[in-house]
Amino acid sequence: MSTKQKVIIAVALTAVIGIALRIFLPVGTPLVSVRAEELFHIGGYTITNSLVLTWIVMALLIVLSVIGTSKLRSGNTEALKHPRGLQNALEYAVEMFYNTMQGVSPKFAGRFFVVVATIFFLVLPSNWFGLVPGVGSIGLCYSHSAEHAAAPNYVATAGISTDVAAPVLAAAAEGGNYTNNCPSGTAFHPFLRPGSADLNMTLALALISFAVTEFWGFRSLGFGYLGKFFNIKGGPIQTAVGIIELISEFARIVSFAFRLFGNIFAGEVVLLVMAFLFPTLLSLPFYGLELFVGLIQAFVFAMLTMAFIDMAAESHGDHGHEEHAH
Repeated sequence: MSTKQKVIIAVALTAVIGIALRIFLPVGTPLVSVRAEELFHIGGYTITNSLVLTWIVMALLIVLSVIGTSKLRSGNTEALKHPRGLQNALEYAVEMFYNTMQGVSPKFAGRFFVVVATIFFLVLPSNWFGLVPGVGSIGLCYSHSAEHAAAPNYVATAGISTDVAAPVLAAAAEGGNYTNNCPSGTAFHPFLRPGSADLNMTLALALISFAVTEFWGFRSLGFGYLGKFFNIKGGPIQTAVGIIELISEFARIVSFAFRLFGNIFAGEVVLLVMAFLFPTLLSLPFYGLELFVGLIQAFVFAMLTMAFIDMAAESHGDHGHEEHAH
């Protein structure tokens, strides 16, 4: 069996197990919240459930990288010639993604591989973690009065109402549904939520993509890069085109942020509603759809970033200045 087949089978089995557990996990009344819920505070910094899950994803990526490259760092020449196991799977994924980047931008794929690949391999598990059992469906009930308290660390101290948390924990001990059946006058805060379903994260990634693109534009063309947007010598038509390009340049931030956020958040809502209405196999196709959407959105975000970086190095009206390739 080839490495590609092993990777596909492993991913498929993991997805099937996760979907099965998620489908049969008790689900209470659907609760839709655009804003990521606050869990606690560190000083004046708010820690949300989406931020916690993003940290978990980052930790898992670091652990996988360390384990997968341990033999290479130990100087094992056999591992370099004949990679196996996790190392082989990681090399296959990285090589496949690099070859795809080469198809988008042969000149700059190597230079910006670290940035674009980091975006892809961070966004992809962040998208897929929304399918993991318990993510978005297990948490605690908080009283509304505590939620709007003036104290900056209400959750860490007195934010949890004991008379509210008690029925929730009691239901859990009795094997009942303790996911999001909160009493009246309270709000449900899940412990974990996909990072991509938080507009703060998608906006941050969009700003990083924008900053790298503009940096490379000035790095490649100098102040001549501004000629794309302020082409007064070309007449009124070219001037108008330049202004439109300038507006579209900044519009990419909004487009990037809301495209990823909208798709993942919408998928989160669809899965929540479908699991509530059809808690058996009838909701299975929607989980398969969200696996596909999560992959596509991560891929589109990364590839568009690479495409815009490649376009930034082209002078106005040019499609390949070799003098700016270095």
